[in-house]
Amino acid sequence: MLSTACSIGGGGEDASGGTGVEQSVMQTLGTEEYQVTTPKAWNVIKKSDFTSDIPGNAEAVFQANRKNEVFLTNVNIVKNNLSQTLSSLDYGKIVIANQKNTLQNYVEKNREEFDTTIKGNKQRIVFVKFEGKRTTTDPLLTFAQAYFVNDRTAYVITGAYANSEDPDVQKEADAIVRSFSIK
Repeated sequence: MLSTACSIGGGGEDASGGTGVEQSVMQTLGTEEYQVTTPKAWNVIKKSDFTSDIPGNAEAVFQANRKNEVFLTNVNIVKNNLSQTLSSLDYGKIVIANQKNTLQNYVEKNREEFDTTIKGNKQRIVFVKFEGKRTTTDPLLTFAQAYFVNDRTAYVITGAYANSEDPDVQKEADAIVRSFSIK
């Protein structure tokens, strides 16, 4: 179950916290395991309301409240159990390689590595943006993903939006992905 706590931007000139999204309109949601910050205007889809097209390992889905003709911008959190312990960075590289082989018209746009703390341990994680589509008839989408591993539990947080999506909505989706953290 997701719990809610409001996140208000601190003093200073840039109330976006470097994300380009105004912090006073954000909320922090989470479970005992993780937390994520989303715009208050985004819809939170509860697990009990998931439709059959949402994978069983999905933990949460957030949808932009603006309709796009091509695709409804969303961010989802997926939880996977691993057979062995991997670093977040190694797991991310494995998932990225799989995306390259699975998606059609795959083009990596940006990749960044940075340090985070997971259960008191410093880990390097990867954030990647890429374009692709699942089938030839699907629209070309941009995906933003980050990968986190705690022992044998892996999380993939994915933002997905049409390239024609409003740039502000794209920034919001990217900011949600970047805000994810394991408690």
